[in-house]
Amino acid sequence: MEERDASRIPEGIYCYTRVDGKRVNCPYWGRDESRDEQESGFCTFLDIRDWDGHGVPLLWDGVKECGINNPHENWEKDAF
Repeated sequence: MEERDASRIPEGIYCYTRVDGKRVNCPYWGRDESRDEQESGFCTFLDIRDWDGHGVPLLWDGVKECGINNPHENWEKDAF
């Protein structure tokens, strides 16, 4: 199994970033094309999948669940 390296996870709220106008996906993010679109995302860093029923099933859309390198992760706490 590949060692996990949080520094490889893109900054922001998504499992991807843009470099020169092109989408660059997190190396731990993917989609299982054999599943329904809105149940097809997975994250090997966290070992979770949209179809498992854990967390918020938005990995298919590239929305992070890990919170790593996300400056907005604690926005509610920072607001008060």
